[in-house]
Amino acid sequence: MDEKKKVIVRRYIGSQDGAMETYQSDSVKMAAEGYFPTSQVWTPGEYGCGAFLLALLLCVVLIGILVFLYMLIVKPDGTLTVIYELRAISTGSENAISVGERSCPRCAETIKAAALVCRFCGHELGSSHDVTR
Repeated sequence: MDEKKKVIVRRYIGSQDGAMETYQSDSVKMAAEGYFPTSQVWTPGEYGCGAFLLALLLCVVLIGILVFLYMLIVKPDGTLTVIYELRAISTGSENAISVGERSCPRCAETIKAAALVCRFCGHELGSSHDVTR
């Protein structure tokens, strides 16, 4: 009865930086349970047609112009959607990272140990405290 799902989809809503920070802290917890991210998609927020029409109708009144300007300047929160896949946590060499490789702390992809920038997410790996083995 305690069977785990094979795939979990999580959404992190907020600014792109805020959603990414939440995702990074959550991915560590998910990895401890055996789930690893397989893909992620960032979708910027946008106002719906109704909000635009309401601001357009209110343009007759001064407040409508202010609402319209607010909508042009302030963008709503976007959504970072991450798909996690259940993988067996192995102690053997089947999924182990080899000596010449390391894991990116931002996207958890396996990269070369000498890499300064992750080829998957572009994260700069300059110092040794970014290294996770």
